[in-house]
Amino acid sequence: MNSHPHVTTQDRPIESEVADQLDRGPFVASLVRALVVEDRNDKGRQIGLRATGYVVGLTGRWGLGKSSVINLLAKQLHSMDNVTVAIFNPWLFNGRDELFVGFFNTLREAMGNSSAENVRDLVESIDRYKSAINVAGRGVAAVVDLHGGSGAATAVWSTWWPRLQSIFKKPKSRTTSEEKRSLENKIKRSKCAIVVLIDELDRIEDDDVRAVAQLVKAIGDIKGVSYLVAYDHDRVVQALGRGNADERIRSGEHYLEKIIQHPIPLRPLFDEDKRALLEAALADHNVNLAGPSEDSHHAILEYIIEAIKTPREVKRLIGSFSVLASIALGEVCLYDVLGYCWILTKSPGLRDKISAHFDQLVSDPSEALMFQRAVRSRNNEADDDVADILGESGTAHHKIIKLLFPHLENESKAGEGDRICWRRNLIRILYLGNPPGAIRRGELEDLWSNTDLNLLEVSLRIMIRKGKFSTLLDRLDDLVHLLPEKGHTTFWVALSRALHRNSDWLTGPEANRTFADDAAAILGRLGRRNPAQKRSLLAAIDALVRIGDLILVPTIVRQHLFAHGLNKDSDGPRGGDVLNVQETQDLLARELPRYRTSVLDGTALRRLPNLEAVFVIVNSGYWDCNMRLNFTSQLDTLDAILTFAALIVPPGSFIPLFELNKVIDASIVRERIEIFATNGTGSIDPWLSESLNRLRNTLDGKDPHTRLLRGASS
Repeated sequence: MNSHPHVTTQDRPIESEVADQLDRGPFVASLVRALVVEDRNDKGRQIGLRATGYVVGLTGRWGLGKSSVINLLAKQLHSMDNVTVAIFNPWLFNGRDELFVGFFNTLREAMGNSSAENVRDLVESIDRYKSAINVAGRGVAAVVDLHGGSGAATAVWSTWWPRLQSIFKKPKSRTTSEEKRSLENKIKRSKCAIVVLIDELDRIEDDDVRAVAQLVKAIGDIKGVSYLVAYDHDRVVQALGRGNADERIRSGEHYLEKIIQHPIPLRPLFDEDKRALLEAALADHNVNLAGPSEDSHHAILEYIIEAIKTPREVKRLIGSFSVLASIALGEVCLYDVLGYCWILTKSPGLRDKISAHFDQLVSDPSEALMFQRAVRSRNNEADDDVADILGESGTAHHKIIKLLFPHLENESKAGEGDRICWRRNLIRILYLGNPPGAIRRGELEDLWSNTDLNLLEVSLRIMIRKGKFSTLLDRLDDLVHLLPEKGHTTFWVALSRALHRNSDWLTGPEANRTFADDAAAILGRLGRRNPAQKRSLLAAIDALVRIGDLILVPTIVRQHLFAHGLNKDSDGPRGGDVLNVQETQDLLARELPRYRTSVLDGTALRRLPNLEAVFVIVNSGYWDCNMRLNFTSQLDTLDAILTFAALIVPPGSFIPLFELNKVIDASIVRERIEIFATNGTGSIDPWLSESLNRLRNTLDGKDPHTRLLRGASS
C-alpha cells in the first residue's frame, strides 16, 4: 500500500469534465437547454441565442454536488457564443444591503467582461435600472410591489433608501417600469442570452435567504435573463416559512413555489457512483487500496458504500483515510482504517469515547476484564453493548462499530491480528502510529525474511538483551498469519536457538521462560486461527524437530495430549487441537526418545528456559523411576535447585506436592534445601530467593506464594 497525501486536493467542487466521475455531462446539457434556446427569425434561421427567462431550481442535500454541477454548467455556458454568465454567491455578502448591491454588481461585471460589444453596452442600462429601483424611494420594495409583492416585503425593503441613496446614481426621468422595458429591449436586440447562477443559498442565514428570494422574485422576470438557483430544499423551506412545525413548512413551500418555476433535483448516488467516487478519491490521494479479500473487508466496504449519500462525504472520508493510512505505516488492516475514518468524519466525538473505553471494545482486553467476561459467560449474562459503552453517538453508528469490533457481536469472529479489534492495533490508531518502543511491521518482516540462521539467532538474542523481545512477540502474534510461508522453516528455528541458555544455571531473573511460552502459543494458534495455515504449522514443527528443538514443539505436543485426552490422567478430550489424534500420536512417538535423552544428559535442566519436555514425558505416562532418580540426582547443588525452582514454580504457577513428587524425590530435595540453608547460602539474587521459597512451600504441601523470604537462610 502506497499512501502519500495529495497536498493540492481538498474538499472542493470539481471544475472540469475530467474530474467528473458521475457522468453529469448529459444532465448539464439538459440544464443548458432549460436556460438558453436558439433565437430564430421568421424564416427559421438562427440569428442568436436568448434566455428562456425561467427560474430553475437545482435541489439536493448539502454535499450532493450542486456546486460541482454549477461549475460544469458555467464552463459549458462560457464556451457558447452569445451567452453571458453571472455567478452570484450570496454567502459572500452579509445583509440585505450588501446582497442587493452585490447582485447588481455581479450582473454588471459579467456584462462588462463579455466579449460581445452589444452585451457590454448593457452595462449602462443595468446601472439605470438599479438606480431607478432605488429612486422609487423604497429600494427593492418598489419592484416587489410592481410585481405583486406583499405589504410586509414593502415595509422591510423600504428601510433601504436612506442608506443606499449615496451609492446609486442620481435619478433619471424614467420610472422603474420604463427602465425595465428599456433593459429588456436592449437584451432582445443584443441576440444574447444572460444567465444568472446563484449558488449556496442554503448556507446563509434565514434573513439572507429571504432577502435573496425576494430579490429573485422582484427582478427575476426580466425578459432575456434566466436564473438557476442551487439550494437544499428542506433548508430553504424552513428559512422562508413562518409559524411553527407544519405551518412553517407549508408557508415555506408556498413561498418557494412562487419563486422557482422549475425545481430539478439532483439524482441520488447509486452504488456504482459511490464506488467510482471512492476509486477516484483514492487515486487522487495516491492511495492504493487493494480489493477486499476477507469477509470483514467486504462487510466494511459494503457498509460504507451503503451509508454514503453525497460526494462530499467521499472526499472527507478519503482525505482522512489517506492521512491515517500513511501514519499507520501499513501496520493495520486498511479496511479497518477506512471504517474507523468513516466514524471520525461522521462523528468526531466518538474517537474520544473509543479511546476512553477501548478495553471494552477489543477482543484481547486486560486480564481483569477478560476474567469479568468469563464470569458473565458462565452466568449466561450479556456483555455491555454499543449503547452501554459509547452512548447515543455510538448507537447511531452501531453497524460499523460492530464490524470493526466483532467482540460486540460475536467473539468467534474476532478477526486476524492486523485488525483494530486487537488492543495493540487500536492503540496504534489512537496514537497515530507505533507507540515508543513498538516493533514496526517492516522490522519484523526483515527478520522474517532473513535466511541466515546464525545471523538471525544473533539478532534475536540482541533483542532479548535489549528488552525488545516481548514487543517483537506481540507484533508477531498480530501478523504471523500474513507473513510469507517459507519464513516458518527458518524464523522459528532461530527463535528456539536464541532462547537456549548459554550458561548452566540461572543467576538472576530472566524472561526466556515467558518468551518460550508466548512463542509456542503463537505458533500453536497459527492453525486454529485459520485451518489453511496448518501447513505452515507442520512445516515449522518439522524444521524444529530436525534441529533438535526442546522448547517450542514440546509445548505443542503437550497441548495436543490434553486436547485429545491422551494424557495419563485424562478426563477426556478438551478440544482446541490443530493436529488430529494420529498426527499427535506420531509426533509424540517421534519426540519421546529425544526428550528422555535431554533429561538424562542434563540438557533439560542446564540449558532450557522451560520444562515442557519433562512435562510431556510425565503427562504421557513415560516418566519412570529411573528418570525420577536421575533428575533428583541432578539437583545436588544450590545453583541447580535455584534453577529448578525458577522453572517448576515460576510466579503465579502452582504444582501440587503429589505431582511434584512424581518428577523428583521431594523428600530428598527438601533435605538438601535445609542443608544449604543451614550451611549458609551467601548472597542470592532476590528473585531466585523468592523462587526457592516457593519451591520450599510446595515441598511442604503449602501454597507456594504464602510468604516470601528475604534470603535463603531465613
